[in-house]
Amino acid sequence: MIGRRTHLLSLIAAVGVIAAACTGGGAAASASPSAAASSAPSAASSAAASASAAASAIPAPTSLLKAGELSNCVDIEYSPMEFFDPSDATKPIGFDVESYQAVTAKLGLKENIVNTGFDGLIPALQAGRCDIVWTALYINDTRLKVADAVPYFKTSQVIMVPAGNPKGIKSEADLCGKSVSIQGGGLVQERITAASKKCTDGGAAKINIQAYPKVADEYQQIVIGRVDAVWEIDTSVADFQLKNPGKYDVAYSIPGDDKYGIYFGKGKADVGTALTAALKALKDDGTLAGIATKYNLDPANLSVIQ
Repeated sequence: MIGRRTHLLSLIAAVGVIAAACTGGGAAASASPSAAASSAPSAASSAAASASAAASAIPAPTSLLKAGELSNCVDIEYSPMEFFDPSDATKPIGFDVESYQAVTAKLGLKENIVNTGFDGLIPALQAGRCDIVWTALYINDTRLKVADAVPYFKTSQVIMVPAGNPKGIKSEADLCGKSVSIQGGGLVQERITAASKKCTDGGAAKINIQAYPKVADEYQQIVIGRVDAVWEIDTSVADFQLKNPGKYDVAYSIPGDDKYGIYFGKGKADVGTALTAALKALKDDGTLAGIATKYNLDPANLSVIQ
């Protein structure tokens, strides 16, 4: 499988999530004929407003696995995109999770988050265990052969090193002969493997690639000094640096035009249309920017939503 992030955060149990609908209103009755007459235009205005809202509502997809529900396979271990609330080990939170919840509300659908191991995400979608996969996955050609996707967040890969960059890693060539940890099974692994081949083709030592199934294990290697660097997604590295202030630096960024995407079943145009419309509406009204800011992410990266 091609990774997120490779990954950008494990994984395998199903988690039922939260669906909420709120309505509010009040009415005052009066015996006065004049009061009753004056209330008539108000009632008409309310009816017109309701009709207008219904007309502008975004139609929900019709090809969902379960009518009225948008099920989502998520690898809940990739902070700040998706992780369990430290105060409630059963509650998924993060940018992806809360954006998904906003989209389901916009579409008038119920939520269902299915916690799924990273390597099993796209297979789960293909097998019909979920309608979408929204969990910091890159849009790439390998995945697009078996699923469709809409972009929602621009991102890039970076090389993280101990503070002060003691090994002087400033470019890809500087990784030759160094030990680097990654999360295996994704785009990062493809790219670092290609970089290692360039090393050996040029007569230098290969990169000692240490691949791990979980992001936490990947980071642990630099914490204990087993690797010289970590090759990861910028959103994940920024979160790790926030939690470990002053201990790690970004040596350099990998050039590229990477985007996170929401994957859905091949040919299910109704799902893609609904997701695109909901994302744009939530971008335009500031909802997604607010969620991004909450998790220390740059709202400018939402520019890929058109």
